Amino acid sequence: MQSKILIGSDMGAYSVTDSTRNITITGLPFTLTTEQLAYIFNVTQDVLIHAPAEGINYATVSGGVITYSSDLDALATGDVLHIQVWAPMLAYDEATDSQLNYVINPNYAHYTSVEHLISTSDLGITATADGTDADTLNDANGAFDAENVAVGYEAYSEEEDATATVLSITDASNIETDAITDWTGDTYWLPECQRYVIPAEGYNFLSVHVRISTDDATNVAYCKIYATLDEDADDTDDTYWVDISSDVFGAAQLSATNDTTEGLYFIDTPTTVLKYMVKIVAEVIDGGGSAAAGNDFDVYIKKSS
Repeated sequence: MQSKILIGSDMGAYSVTDSTRNITITGLPFTLTTEQLAYIFNVTQDVLIHAPAEGINYATVSGGVITYSSDLDALATGDVLHIQVWAPMLAYDEATDSQLNYVINPNYAHYTSVEHLISTSDLGITATADGTDADTLNDANGAFDAENVAVGYEAYSEEEDATATVLSITDASNIETDAITDWTGDTYWLPECQRYVIPAEGYNFLSVHVRISTDDATNVAYCKIYATLDEDADDTDDTYWVDISSDVFGAAQLSATNDTTEGLYFIDTPTTVLKYMVKIVAEVIDGGGSAAAGNDFDVYIKKSS
């Protein structure tokens, strides 16, 4: 269905060329044709130039310029015109006889660049134990903290060649485990963790490219992912975070031992969260007395909406 518009008021603009019969039309979102001319009246000269409904057809259109018959007086600079045209359906494709629909802000136009979120290696905390007491590892210089020691993962004594699961960090000098005998004076390794927060406001899709590896048959690299709606969740511990590793990675966690694990993972169902967190953990079960723990972590992300 066509609609009638007033040039210069509803849409577009016109200008006249002095001492001619040419009217230039600009600013229309369509190409004007003679058939679309509905009414032209020179208000200044009080002359009706074109009105097909009344059988008056003096004007034609070519290249955006309306030209009318020499039977009428020429235009003068400053003449005020009343021009009405029939506008086509602007959301209609005449060639295909179909309605047009455009998404002004499509998903593919709303995204961030790839971010190299994590690039680190040789994680693992090592020192010498001061002593052990009822499965508690003591080290006055340990500065143990939930921010850097991964609860639920294995600690290791090189002298005893034994492991013990970290259960909790009692304080800056003591770690509770499940299986320490006597590690007094032993070189120990603790499972080190790092956390990286990904703000998600304004984005509901996420892709995560994970590459983790170790170069020893007993050392393990891990990767997990979390989400939250709680603004108090941060990168100091796992409090207020919800583990979504199984949903995103298809496993409770990604791991690599004496090899490389690599994968590209998608949150491609529209998901609204406040932020995500990627946590990496390294177990050094056989440090061999070296400060080089032999693990590598690379994580890339890209957000879109």
